[in-house]
Amino acid sequence: MTARKMSGALTVGLVLIALGIILLLENWYGVFSFWRLFAKYWPILLIIIGLKKLHVYFTWRDVPAPLPNTENKE
Repeated sequence: MTARKMSGALTVGLVLIALGIILLLENWYGVFSFWRLFAKYWPILLIIIGLKKLHVYFTWRDVPAPLPNTENKE
């Protein structure tokens, strides 16, 4: 798995865990209103996605393939 895919998988995993915790707390305590929180703070998701894309863009480096050995070994 490439570093780019691992980074994306980590982000998706963390978002799913956070979403699960929020929904679980809403079910247990009724204190949270998930949809009210989402309606208020959804732009933060866009900011996080944008920051992640910038991070991947600036840290990802394509490593060129090594040149073939052109020496004649006899």
